[in-house]
Amino acid sequence: MHTHKPIFSSILTQPRRWHPSAGVFRPLRVRLLGAAVLLAGTVLGTSAEAALIAPGSSTLLSGTTVAAQPALAGTVLQDVLEPFTINLGAGSSVNGYVQDRVVRETGSGTLDFYYRLFNGIDPCGCTLSSQGSIGVSGRSGFSGVTTDVNYRTDGLGTVAPSGASRTANGSDILFGFLSNPVVPGESSLFYFVKTNATAYNDLGTGTLIGFNASGGFGQTQFATFEPVAPVPLPAASWLFASGLLGLAALGRRVRGARGA
Repeated sequence: MHTHKPIFSSILTQPRRWHPSAGVFRPLRVRLLGAAVLLAGTVLGTSAEAALIAPGSSTLLSGTTVAAQPALAGTVLQDVLEPFTINLGAGSSVNGYVQDRVVRETGSGTLDFYYRLFNGIDPCGCTLSSQGSIGVSGRSGFSGVTTDVNYRTDGLGTVAPSGASRTANGSDILFGFLSNPVVPGESSLFYFVKTNATAYNDLGTGTLIGFNASGGFGQTQFATFEPVAPVPLPAASWLFASGLLGLAALGRRVRGARGA
């Protein structure tokens, strides 16, 4: 079941996505996720709130609520349902939906990216044919932003990820379900990436990895929302700003001297 080995993602499929705001299908711009994650034995700690995860690090997840972390309260900007199929070989597959949500926090105005998995059922509860479990969910596009990760215990769903890992380049975040996989007929709790970004686009890539008891293994990829990294103020601008502050301080000293 690959629970103690790094899992490297690769391009296997190129699905198509439907977005309600567009009303049409469009090809997915597939990119190599380029990530490796140790799914057991490498996580570093727990947190009652979202856990800040730096590039190249991992963390255990303990769950949170908006009551425990009021900053999570916000307005839903996007809420997309994405059908998926993970081919496991020998005629078996994992079928379900991904719920892909973007929320703007009320207090800070920053963006949080939420995800929820449905295996063998659709969001209305209708049964789908599915012969395997979901063990890993990954998302790209987080370079240049701060990322806190956790899952919500005050929403829908039953299965929680046990941990999360971020690649060394900071782009990709993977949530691990291998110790508690999403099996057919189940849905996950909402898990999320809390960021300092204030803008987003739909150029990200999502990855799902599935497996079954017979040793079948596979993955699929799909388009998802990603944050747009905040643009740092150029060095020259910082110098100019510090110069203005210096002039202001000098002006106060001159006025004080004249008053004396």
